[in-house]
Amino acid sequence: MTILKDILRESRFVLGNRVTRLTWLILSVICAAALVLGQAEINRQTDTIERTRAQDRIELAQALDGAADYGGAAYDAFSLTWNPPDDVAFLAIGQRDIAPWMLRIRALALEGQIHESDNFNPELSLAGRFDYAFVIAFVLPLFIIALLYDVYAGERDSGRVAMLTATARRAGRLWAPRILALSGGAALACLLPLWLLGLSFGGNAAALLAVSAIVIAAVIFWSLLVSVVAFRTWSASVSAALATSCWLILALLVPLSGKLLIDRAVPGIDGARISLLQRETVNGAWDLPKAATMDRFYASHPEWSHSAPVAAPFHWKWYYAFQQVGDETAAPLSAAHRESIIARDRLTAYTAIFSPPVAVMRSLQKIAGTDTQSALAYEQKIRDYHAEIRHFFYPLLFEEVAFSRENLSGFPLFED
Repeated sequence: MTILKDILRESRFVLGNRVTRLTWLILSVICAAALVLGQAEINRQTDTIERTRAQDRIELAQALDGAADYGGAAYDAFSLTWNPPDDVAFLAIGQRDIAPWMLRIRALALEGQIHESDNFNPELSLAGRFDYAFVIAFVLPLFIIALLYDVYAGERDSGRVAMLTATARRAGRLWAPRILALSGGAALACLLPLWLLGLSFGGNAAALLAVSAIVIAAVIFWSLLVSVVAFRTWSASVSAALATSCWLILALLVPLSGKLLIDRAVPGIDGARISLLQRETVNGAWDLPKAATMDRFYASHPEWSHSAPVAAPFHWKWYYAFQQVGDETAAPLSAAHRESIIARDRLTAYTAIFSPPVAVMRSLQKIAGTDTQSALAYEQKIRDYHAEIRHFFYPLLFEEVAFSRENLSGFPLFED
């Protein structure tokens, strides 16, 4: 009860300070703005997906209905894939800001289709766009510094420390409640917009609770760090400078150094290289004997090796065989590209050990479903769906089934 009374006493004291109230208000407004902007971006993406899906269904039906043969149908039938945002994606836009979240594909070689828009960047979590995650990771610490840097020096310089300490009997009964009141107000300034807007945006309570825990952990960390700096014999201005220096090191210097080390340790593989290799293989197949292409295709697809040899100058099964051979040629480079993304993401996680802001960003992106793993999972869904399309057409092409539009009615549709 005594501790509670001390906290209530200090809460009334800090609430009487207009600058403190204004600081809390500004922080709350920034958090609310970040949430609104995040939801606006997610709404834009959701609307784009819905509009494109409606148009895609029309165009896909037209392509299949207008087909004169199976190969032409496979060539013209673009089908949409999409990565719907999670219900709390507004918290952290993350990889959705740069990695594809919607892609139309067809039965042709896939690597070029994927890597035309490839832009994975695991180190995005070292900085990020202006969203709620960015505010909690990088902006909130500055407000904690502003609230606490002179919590002791201000009273000391005004000559009230001795009197206050004597009144409180124990220093801890004075300073701990005051720090709790100031930092608790900052936490509430972040959490009230989170819950009021988060629930109105359709966020689930479990995710918001997890986010709240991260916010509170961030407030505790920065409050402790600033308090360690502030309760020294130097002036308030020195405390502010030292606390800000700590923020610069943890929020900027460590992440930037981490990025440089990651770039040197795991050189990135440009998606354009994968696309170029695949296309060179596909284009080169026109000048090769058809048997050479078919032999390579049958090596990985022996179930179709009984198909009749290609004697005509052009045959759709030969065309789609060398499309697949193009993908298989680029597969090792594509796998290395994916592994480099995973390795960079893993190293970025190590960077987060030494940079609380990066740890906060990564944690919130994971909760929001916008981290690197989520982006890679969507890419895998694209690959799986492309395989479904190919295996839908292969029996029709390699068994040389007589053309009938009824056979196209089972064309697989993407499911998120």
